[in-house]
Amino acid sequence: MKINSSVYSLLLAGLLISSIISCQKDPIMVIPKITVTPVASITMTTASSGGAISSDGGSAITARGVCWSTSQIPTISGNKTTDGSGIGSFTSSITGLTPGTKYYLRAYATNAVGTAYSDQATFTTVNSPEYNPSTEQVLLKHEFRAAWLTTVGNYDWPQKNATGESQRAALIAMIERLKVLNFNVVLFHARPSSDAFYRSNLVPWSMYLTGIQGADPGFDPLAVAIQACHERGMELHAWLNPYRIGASTNTLASNHPAVIHPDWAIEYSGNRYLNPGLPEVKTHLQDVIREIINNYNVDGIHFDDYFYPSGAKSTTTPFGFNDKPTFDTYGGGLTIDDWREKNVNDMVRDVNLLIKSLNPKVVFGISPQGKQENSMTVYADATEWLQKKWLDYLAPQIYWQIGHATADFDMVIKYWNSNSNGVPIIPGLAAYKYGDPAYPFYTLQEIQNEVNLGRTLNSVTGNCWFRVAYFLNNSLGTYIESTVYPSPSLLPKLGNFSEPVPASPQTSINLKTISWNAVTNAKLYAVYELVRDGSTLNWNAHSCQISTALSFTGTSNKNYLVIAVNGKEKSGYDKVIYVP
Repeated sequence: MKINSSVYSLLLAGLLISSIISCQKDPIMVIPKITVTPVASITMTTASSGGAISSDGGSAITARGVCWSTSQIPTISGNKTTDGSGIGSFTSSITGLTPGTKYYLRAYATNAVGTAYSDQATFTTVNSPEYNPSTEQVLLKHEFRAAWLTTVGNYDWPQKNATGESQRAALIAMIERLKVLNFNVVLFHARPSSDAFYRSNLVPWSMYLTGIQGADPGFDPLAVAIQACHERGMELHAWLNPYRIGASTNTLASNHPAVIHPDWAIEYSGNRYLNPGLPEVKTHLQDVIREIINNYNVDGIHFDDYFYPSGAKSTTTPFGFNDKPTFDTYGGGLTIDDWREKNVNDMVRDVNLLIKSLNPKVVFGISPQGKQENSMTVYADATEWLQKKWLDYLAPQIYWQIGHATADFDMVIKYWNSNSNGVPIIPGLAAYKYGDPAYPFYTLQEIQNEVNLGRTLNSVTGNCWFRVAYFLNNSLGTYIESTVYPSPSLLPKLGNFSEPVPASPQTSINLKTISWNAVTNAKLYAVYELVRDGSTLNWNAHSCQISTALSFTGTSNKNYLVIAVNGKEKSGYDKVIYVP
């Protein structure tokens, strides 16, 4: 039993009186003994509780009930009920409460000696189903939800020795599956090895299509992927590796740049690479990007994390990657490391400028190694790109779990968030680790925790997942659809290209049907259902309709809002509508 300080005075007084009375051999009187009963029947504004008085302390119970407060240790000087007198159990009805509020409660019993209190209990009233604009807020965040569709090594696609028609059908089915999982971007591996998964006058068809580099597969994979994505309201970003040629044992087509210009290539650790320091290589890469943008309606150009080869940066063998003749010609007084870093930086800067000059709608993103210090081992200074705003998004491959000893996901993602300089950060997640016994900590809950952490950071606007095959037909895919991405999302705005921002649609309700007016420059209208975030005052907005329609039939006791969409430009909303 807990009693407050004022009760101690009453107790002492009671003991003094009792000691006097005891000389006359009368019963000793003390304060009652009382316990609280569980709180039940909790609604937005009411609840029920009570107490059980096991002893009156030798003096009749004159009052009993419960008292409550939003602060701890409530007393009868505040809110209370009065539920009669006497020993025994009783139930009180508590009214006049505020929805969604935590309360503290104690049962009490009073006799001639004083008031006794039970232990403290807590309860929280039910939140109102109706959004309250004066005290609550809507959390509406558009997400970039991308998957790397990997072609190198035939990892995700295409299937070896399959016909062109079979490969085409499998590619479309893969994109359809991503749509069902509520992804909105495909990072399509269009240039894995200085070759092409598209019709090109500059580089040969990839060997991963037919097994022979340069052999026509009978269809245009990039064109098929773009059409499949756009028909489903998704974006396609052409994923290119700028320098990799592939294993030295691979047979190159006669029109491969390394065959036509053997001086462009450097062999290192069993692989061949285009030499990043050659001006001719820089020009060739720009020509490749120009050809893609001019001939294909891509939404973005995407580079992965391979620049100079891993191991090239060395204090003991600085020219193990033998670009010394190029360095001697173009080094300009820099150290070998500074010069190589400058080559990559200049390439990134110039590619960004080229893309914007060709089509300012096309965005440019790079996916460096997860930690900046790791990225620097291949001369890729991602923080420099962010500071100079040479790209429209950065997708660092943070393939470690939260709490990892040397690469804690929490610390790494917060590093990029802090250094974003306003450029959207879209962390890469390791779908390939789920279910692998080598990575026991990479569970479904770990994946959800990583996504949730990113959603709390201002500059993080989604995720990229490596890679498609790991969630096509398994529990991870099911989990993404049901829990991680339970509803579609519009893409956030990336880059500086702007279109007219539509006005907010004016909404009204008739019975359960929400209607709104057509607004200028709106191509689509998005309806969102609000879902309260636990017992907080925040409501998460989940899209439930994205279309050209001007009405939506809601569900009783749900809240909705409507915005207008013009490309990546979105309006605000005029109000939240509650369907009674």
